Amino acid sequence: MNKFPSPHPAACKCRLSGRRALINIICKAVGITGLAFLLSFLLSSPVVANISVLFSSAGKSDFVMSDLYYQIADNRPVRALEDRIVILDIGNCNRQEIAELMSIVSLCEPRAVAMDINFEFPGEDDTLLIESLNSLPALVLPLGVRQEGKNFSISDKPFFYDDLDNATYGVVNFPTDRPGASVREYAKSFPMTDGSRLLSFPEAVADRAGYKTNLPAEGEGVPTGIIGYHSREIKTIPYEELIDRAEELTGKIVLVGTTSQADDIYNIPLRNKVSGLEIHAYSLSTILDGVEYERLPGYIATLIAVAVCFLIILGAVSIRSGIRGLVLRLAQVLTLYLLVRIGYSLFVDHGIVSDFSQAILMIAFGLFAVDIWNGTAALIDRVRLGVRRYKAGKMNIPTV
Repeated sequence: MNKFPSPHPAACKCRLSGRRALINIICKAVGITGLAFLLSFLLSSPVVANISVLFSSAGKSDFVMSDLYYQIADNRPVRALEDRIVILDIGNCNRQEIAELMSIVSLCEPRAVAMDINFEFPGEDDTLLIESLNSLPALVLPLGVRQEGKNFSISDKPFFYDDLDNATYGVVNFPTDRPGASVREYAKSFPMTDGSRLLSFPEAVADRAGYKTNLPAEGEGVPTGIIGYHSREIKTIPYEELIDRAEELTGKIVLVGTTSQADDIYNIPLRNKVSGLEIHAYSLSTILDGVEYERLPGYIATLIAVAVCFLIILGAVSIRSGIRGLVLRLAQVLTLYLLVRIGYSLFVDHGIVSDFSQAILMIAFGLFAVDIWNGTAALIDRVRLGVRRYKAGKMNIPTV
């Protein structure tokens, strides 16, 4: 007698059909995930535009996921007053008034003075201005550059360029890809057409003030760093208050310029209409902190997007009970929240900037892709049934 009888044929068929059903479900989930991936690309522009309206202030023309992290972090009660940097807002002062202000600043013994003011052309009498600039310790002045292929050349410089013994220069250009885009990064250095490299304005200020910076090895292109805007407060002193608050400049890095010049206004992730001088201050503060934000590689974000979307869609095609819709919607909302929370934690706690926008789009379009897939499959079945009935009618074959 056989001690180990063979399994019943019906049981084998059940197991086989169960495996086939599982394989069919997985294949279907993979196909729908691919469809959701395609939809996330095709529909990303209008959706991102709508998200920009929700999370950006009026006038901002773009939005990325990290902007949301900035806004959440900046709304925390935890704030830090930047005690190494002071902005001196000169408003609409003329050269004579600027020279007098700089004479006062030099008496305050600041650690360094950086002027985001380009005296491009000489005036009637700049003697007092030149004397006041020469009296400033560790002076940094601005340069503008224009791109020529992969390198840059100087386009804007003060008329006394290279005539001041105590001055160094830094490039004030921001590394934005198009006009009106938010300034999220600062440049570190610029490769020049003569083979040299010029430091950016904030990097030159940090270097002149005696702080060690993490400049990358020289190479092609413009290396950049991500600016830490959130939870920082930088003191600004209007020029009218300089006499009464002069002691606040002692030992500080003083950034001199205007915060109201119309052609020097930009957008940042937290708000719009921010002066270039303030952006330089935020960039300098980030450099002095030694913070080096890193971007999560795009392929990792894509893999996370595909994996999360696949799991939700697998649940959508597997669950057959009447509460499927409720379960899937709750899973969808919870996953969206977790993605934002994880991205925020990476940004604030670990200095990693992640862009989970594709994952959010794929999750948002995942159930829509399920409806498209099921609707298309039902349509195909109806067409096939119609074709069979048509052929059966022509051959007078009864159909079941």
